Amino acid sequence: MVKHSRIYALIFQSLFIIPLAHANQWDWVPRESLPADQQAQLGRYCRGSYIDQWKSPNSQDTNLKADLIYRDKEGVVHLNGAAEIIQPNSTLQADKIEGVPDKYYKTDGNVVLRQKSQMIRGSSGYLSSTDDSPTEFVDAKFVSLDTGARGAAKSLLRSKNGIIFIHQGYYTTCEPTEESWQLYGTAIELNPSEGFGTAENVQIRIHDVPVFYFPWLRFPLNNARQTGFLFPSFGLSGSKGLSVSAPFYWNIAPNYDATITPNYVQQEGAGFDLELRHLGKYGQTTYEQSTFDDNAEGEQTLRKLKTDQQLNKYFSTGLLLEDNPTEDKFPDTNTTSLGEQDNYERSGYLSFNNGNFSSTAKVRRYQTPDPSNDKPFDWLPRLDASYRYATDLIDYSIEGQYTDFYDPDENDFDGQRTVANQDIKLNLSNAWGSFTPGILLQNRQYSIHKYTTNSDYDTSLNHVSTYFDSSATFERSILNNDKTWRQTLTPKLSFLNSPYEDQSLIPDFDASTPVLNYSQAFSHERLSGNDRVGDTQQFTLGIESRLYDENNNERWAFKLGQIQYLKDRFVSVSGTTSSNTPIADSSTSPLLASVTYTGSDRFSLTANANYDIGDGNSTLTQVIVKLKPVDEVKIDLSYLYTIDNEDSDDDANQTNIGTIFPLNQNWSMFLQHTYDFMGNRTTKEVAGLGYENCCLKVSASYQRWLNDDSVFENGFFLQFSLRSLSSVGAKDNSTSSIADDYWNKGKTGY
Repeated sequence: MVKHSRIYALIFQSLFIIPLAHANQWDWVPRESLPADQQAQLGRYCRGSYIDQWKSPNSQDTNLKADLIYRDKEGVVHLNGAAEIIQPNSTLQADKIEGVPDKYYKTDGNVVLRQKSQMIRGSSGYLSSTDDSPTEFVDAKFVSLDTGARGAAKSLLRSKNGIIFIHQGYYTTCEPTEESWQLYGTAIELNPSEGFGTAENVQIRIHDVPVFYFPWLRFPLNNARQTGFLFPSFGLSGSKGLSVSAPFYWNIAPNYDATITPNYVQQEGAGFDLELRHLGKYGQTTYEQSTFDDNAEGEQTLRKLKTDQQLNKYFSTGLLLEDNPTEDKFPDTNTTSLGEQDNYERSGYLSFNNGNFSSTAKVRRYQTPDPSNDKPFDWLPRLDASYRYATDLIDYSIEGQYTDFYDPDENDFDGQRTVANQDIKLNLSNAWGSFTPGILLQNRQYSIHKYTTNSDYDTSLNHVSTYFDSSATFERSILNNDKTWRQTLTPKLSFLNSPYEDQSLIPDFDASTPVLNYSQAFSHERLSGNDRVGDTQQFTLGIESRLYDENNNERWAFKLGQIQYLKDRFVSVSGTTSSNTPIADSSTSPLLASVTYTGSDRFSLTANANYDIGDGNSTLTQVIVKLKPVDEVKIDLSYLYTIDNEDSDDDANQTNIGTIFPLNQNWSMFLQHTYDFMGNRTTKEVAGLGYENCCLKVSASYQRWLNDDSVFENGFFLQFSLRSLSSVGAKDNSTSSIADDYWNKGKTGY
């Protein structure tokens, strides 16, 4: 067995003898010298890896080596010339070593201390075996092969418990071939067991250029949560001037933490953000607050409390409290999840779910900061329940809902609504097709109070709709580059008969008209919400074709359909309904088309179009294309045209193009241009540069955009991530752009 083990060891060693021959004094091996499997594990921009060459000796004794070894009359051992002390857990090398074994050693010239995954080099050093004397090196450099952390110091001390003290030196996690960032300090302490470091008189240097100064800094050495200041964010805007945020993270307890972020904006004012988090036995609770003292508007505050608790297998509960106590004002500068809203929700719920049956009780109210805005209906409360029973043949579902609506303005109407929806259908299908007839029963009961006349009335609606869905599937195999793909062709026919019912007395609490597209054409309800049952008698014709690759992954999907109306429609979301006044009398819908392509990292496509054959106009054209023509080049194209929406603000006719492309191995450029054809103007422009290597990512961009008030803003935004340390920078929070795609939260690549 020993013989065979030696043979295996020789074979294993031969696999690595060539790459290890290229390792330098820090056990660093370039990418091209690593085995293929280790190259595959490297990050895209990393140029190599540390390969630890230190091996523990077989002997448990201390061995001395040198050109000359002698002991003087005081008992001091002297090792001169290629001196080396080999111990079970470490080795010490130097030109000269002297000392008393098991007490201390003094070293001079080319000092190297090695142990598993660690190495320290210096011009001279002192190593003590006593508990109260640390190991000390002069003009030292060190590296941790496991984490990639390294540094240098005029004086370096390492205590018995592994804490490293750096006097006038730096710390970095960059590769030895890169000096992208370094943390310089007059005094740096690294505590691996605690997982953090501290530094005094700190400079953050990017390629030897100081970019930040801190009197004191605490920073992480691993992914463990640690109390301390995080890196600040900053931005420069033409309208706001310089902006700076300096977050402080407080690790209160294993299940509590807080982040406090002071904010300063040169032309506007100052404030702070707060986030408190608690992770309990049943769920998580978060409290957020953003307060800003604006020079022109005074105090601006947003607050949010959110908790979701899973009490047991069946019951869950939650609470959401949003608040804006500063009337019709909100802080633009904030890092919380809460932004400007017309209405801020206050709600609580209790839910039960055991699979087929579920129910929820919820109370919801709103705070509306602007008193001129209409306030939404409150739910005092809403009760929901649903049950489903399904077999291979029958599918039955029932949904019940009770809502007590309250109008906080008390200027129109409110009341109680009870809803019961039942849907029963038969599933008749085989391998090539399906036929599904069904009945939809909708019942509504209302008790309404009208504030305009100070009167009450009751009304109800009982409605029966019938429908069927049918389809047939045809399939064939096709060859694509000598690979067998599969194509399906599926004609679809759907019928819906929803008779007209007078609904003039029924108010509108939550009714809406859904966007008409291919999927909506096969719905069994023409209108959304529980306050209107849309009348129609229609057939929907559709045809779908899908292409599946050799691994049965869907690549292409083509869909085309149209609704054939047999009757005029009389029920609309708002206004009175009359059987004498149709709100739509067309006999057909527009042609509804959809095309998607997925499954390739080079190309993806999503396209939807509605085309009215009668008047030759398109009411909807949407195209989204993502291209990657060559490695590391990304192009996003989109076009949106939609008109005749219920709200004219939703009409749009605009195009957008964004691209990211490399200039060389590390540098990339990104551009974006958005144009609005309705306003005949450019609404967004972005131009930026990005740089990335194994330990640093930087992006700088100029952006100009149209804000919600139709006013143009512009700014310069800089972000960079010091990997294994922190992220720095600021971006425009009001609008997304191609800069966000490149940045990708600082992750490697985009």
